[in-house]
Order: sequence, then C-alpha cells, then structure tokens
Amino acid sequence: MATYTKIFLQFPADKVFWNTSTQFFLYADPVERGYYPVFQSLDGPGFLPGSGILFVTVVSTQSYIVENQPDSVTKAQVLAVLRSMYGASNVPEPTAFLYPKWSKIPWAFGSYSNWPPGTSVEMHQNLRANVGRLWFAGEHTHAEYYGFLHGAWFEGQTVANTIAGCLKGNKAVCVEEPNYKMLHGTTPIGQYDPANGWFVTSFQTYGFDD
Repeated sequence: MATYTKIFLQFPADKVFWNTSTQFFLYADPVERGYYPVFQSLDGPGFLPGSGILFVTVVSTQSYIVENQPDSVTKAQVLAVLRSMYGASNVPEPTAFLYPKWSKIPWAFGSYSNWPPGTSVEMHQNLRANVGRLWFAGEHTHAEYYGFLHGAWFEGQTVANTIAGCLKGNKAVCVEEPNYKMLHGTTPIGQYDPANGWFVTSFQTYGFDD
C-alpha cells in the first residue's frame, strides 16, 4: 500500500488570499523535497465557488510524516508555507482544518495499492483469482490501473459481468480466473494478456495485434 494525503483548509470567504481563477499553486521548499508542494483551490468555477477551501497534497515519505504527527503541527507547517508564499499578514487562521490518515486506518494501511519492485503478473493475478464462488474486485486487482478510481470501476464491471454470466449458466462468460501455484521471478511478454487482466499493452503498441 502507498499513501497519498490531501490536507484541507477552509478560510473565511471574505478573506480568501489566493487568485480563485487559478486552480493549482506550486511551492518548492529550498531544503526538503516534497514539503507541501502542490496546493489546489476548490474556490473556483466548476468546484465550490465562495467556499474558501484550499488543499495541499503530500505523498510518499511526507505523507507518513504528516499522518504520524499531531494535526496542530501539520496545520502550523502548512500555514507557515502559505504565509511564506503570500505574506504573513495576508493569510488568516483557517476556520476548518481536516485531513485523513489512511496509513493509520487498520482496514486500509494506506490510500491506494502500489506494486513493489519485483512484483510479477503472476503474483498480481493471484490477488485477482476467485476462490470458488468468491470473487474479488477493486482498484488493487486491476492490472493496468491499480491505485486509481477507474481501476476499481473497470474491475467491478468485469467481475459483475462474470458473476451474472455464472448465474445465467453462460459458460463462455463464467470463466474462473487463472491462479498460479508456482510463481516465477520474471514475467514473460506473453503473460501480459486479458486472461491476467491486461487488456491494453504497455509496450510497443496500443493493442495486442501485430
């Protein structure tokens, strides 16, 4: 599992200090890489105009740091960054402050799945493989889009169609997922195929045709 943390702040609508016509703001800390680097405004067209909401995203090591420290420390750090960007007198105290701590939640231990180095298609396919009448679907089971919402959407559709086919007795659709009893350290090109959840090649072409 990996962690991706969004930290939300809400300011009084009459004291918004950033340009609400701009969606993203970048900060490059002179010392520490990834230290509150990307701010995004929700107080703009197409989002929540007049809300005074701004959030900043941290990932990787910085995510684990903020999720293991008190909210008050994180809040002070974010405000210090914003005040260095916009001037101390222009950034008031937020009226609301909130962020999830995915790495601390027992049923999650992270916000999205991420294959570690050395993970083979066989190893990942074993996560997808059904156990009898029990089927699995989620972003973590999608071979191409793991870690993303649309990965969960596509896997949900695939598994739902398979289960529906089983209920209707359609043997062409009701096909069990491959389950590898013996794992190999590498993945042959031929295993990047639909049977293993790989519907679009990541290599030389956009499909599997020559």
